[in-house]
Amino acid sequence: MIDKIKSAVESAMPRAALLRHAIHSNPELSFCERGTAKLVCDTLSSLGVEYVSGVAGTGVVAKIGTESGGKTVLIRADMDALPLNENTGLEFSSKNPGVMHACGHDMHTAILLCTAIVLSELKEMLSGRVILMFQPGEETSGGAKPMIESGALDIGNVDSCIALHVEPSLNVGQARFKAGAAYACPDEFCIKIKGKSGHAAAPHRCIDPIVTAAQVITALQAIPSRMIDPMESSVLSVCSVSGGSAYNVIPGEVVIGGTARTFSSSTRDLMEESIGRITAQVCAAYGAEFEYKFDRLFPPLINDEETIKRLKDSAANYLSSSNIFTGGMPTMAGEDFSYLTSAVKSSALFWLGSTPEGYEKHPLHSESLVVADECIRYGTEIFADYTIRYLSE
Repeated sequence: MIDKIKSAVESAMPRAALLRHAIHSNPELSFCERGTAKLVCDTLSSLGVEYVSGVAGTGVVAKIGTESGGKTVLIRADMDALPLNENTGLEFSSKNPGVMHACGHDMHTAILLCTAIVLSELKEMLSGRVILMFQPGEETSGGAKPMIESGALDIGNVDSCIALHVEPSLNVGQARFKAGAAYACPDEFCIKIKGKSGHAAAPHRCIDPIVTAAQVITALQAIPSRMIDPMESSVLSVCSVSGGSAYNVIPGEVVIGGTARTFSSSTRDLMEESIGRITAQVCAAYGAEFEYKFDRLFPPLINDEETIKRLKDSAANYLSSSNIFTGGMPTMAGEDFSYLTSAVKSSALFWLGSTPEGYEKHPLHSESLVVADECIRYGTEIFADYTIRYLSE
């Protein structure tokens, strides 16, 4: 089986690399991935693969294998890009000013298309069904949830979900597998502090929302440092403060925005409640009023231990043992594949090394990020191997 997968991937690589270049040079923002979705649909059509388009706006769902009997594996790739100007110097750099595939989603999509090519060729080896999920909007509000809610994924009949994310801290040909907590909840909060505006020379006649906001911001830092168990990872960051327009006018209001990141429901609840309580207490002390909104975005992504072991075993058939890493720390970033890991127990995401030899290791979301085409080979081999083995058991 390993030789067949390697041979099929080798044959598919030139076409998959060209697809990746086309996606990378024509990046599209979240829920605007119309050109990318069309390229996906055209490729699937050329393979004779059944698909449904327009899911959650621009999502595509394809199916390969038997429709009845056997198990079902879902493989997911996200398609959207980021609002950055590319600075890589690649021949296939972005043609769209201000938009760039700086998170590697062009590679994720190319790997899943290559997987579609390979599994179509090796269809006789599939003992069940494979769902290919091409998802929009991961970088913003998330396309995974509306795709699940649409019913197109038939999530109730899925037995296992897998995904990968490119990782520029690792070289191409390396991979990392971690059971348990992998990504945090990327929740957002907004606090509008309402005071009483007036002349800066007469602050006693005003209720200063700027001073109040400063005290709120300082007080909020005690939540992760003094109110949450230090063994529980958490982050609270105030990332925006807006208010005022003149040097001699105390404004009427100030708006504070930020993010709160956690890994458990209890810590998440404590974070939401504490932000509101501390804000209320500080505002009361300064005579200000406030409005508070806490938006719960993606749930935490928790990798299933057995699925991680299976993915790692598949990787061992194509990567050298010295290039396979286990464990490590989770990231406080968010990832909406968590909606699938929450819905299907036997699910996991792993990290695939992506920095080509001789290139600096720029982080994700960098205008200088370069991801090696060779990632397509290793990602496809692991996806195909896991899928065929899992369905045959």
